[in-house]
Amino acid sequence: MKISHELPLSLLEYSLDWNDYEYCLPHLLDKHDSYRQFFLDSSERDRFIIMDNGLFEGVTHTTQDLLEKIDLIQPNIFIVPDEWNDRDMTAKNAKHWTQYKLPFKTKLMVVLQGKTVNEIHTLYQQCVDLGYTHFAFNHSSIVYQELGGSENTLANQSVGRVLLIQFLLSQNVIKDHHYIHLLGASTPQEFTYYRDAQPNLINSVDTSNPIICGALSTRYTDIGLLEKPLNKIEEFMEKDLSSQLEDIKFNVNKFKEFCNK
Repeated sequence: MKISHELPLSLLEYSLDWNDYEYCLPHLLDKHDSYRQFFLDSSERDRFIIMDNGLFEGVTHTTQDLLEKIDLIQPNIFIVPDEWNDRDMTAKNAKHWTQYKLPFKTKLMVVLQGKTVNEIHTLYQQCVDLGYTHFAFNHSSIVYQELGGSENTLANQSVGRVLLIQFLLSQNVIKDHHYIHLLGASTPQEFTYYRDAQPNLINSVDTSNPIICGALSTRYTDIGLLEKPLNKIEEFMEKDLSSQLEDIKFNVNKFKEFCNK
């Protein structure tokens, strides 16, 4: 499982040591010159790049803006615009994006949105029929609350994603040639399941969780986390985190242990 952590500007220099690939938040390309240059340099070095669409950050890009940024950075994967828990709009967007001529190496990825397990199941199949082979599972679908079945939202998110993936595997929807990506992490301990039970299933994960926790001077324990900070990485983008560097490094290494044997 390849791992990438979204990093503040002051920590971008550590990316080659900490990350297996780069995860690009497109609105930051316009906001910070150093961020833009980092991804231009990464593209020039042929570093593997996944480009986000801005939904989790609350940023709405125009199609033209995204197309220009794809052309600029030439990511290996672009996550087509999706809508929270909305299968139909996500399916519509997935179909819409198949019309565009993208860089040769750029593959389209769809986030599996829906209000029920059945909706996510049908969206997956719809996108397979459109020619998609790259799929992402977010970390906070409302479906996970039903699947998890407890009163603990965080635990439901972690367990629910595992159970959803198990169900789709049981239905033979997920194929060996499909690229599976996990968007974000509610808790790091979720990843011990993929490490131990499905070591070859998940291709990649992106999460800023180890960075944010470290920036708040919170270290992972051997069992992971019982509470997740509500902060987003952009809150730390321009901060000097040198005094928290050891906590961040500790979490980065600990997260690797949760993901990979």
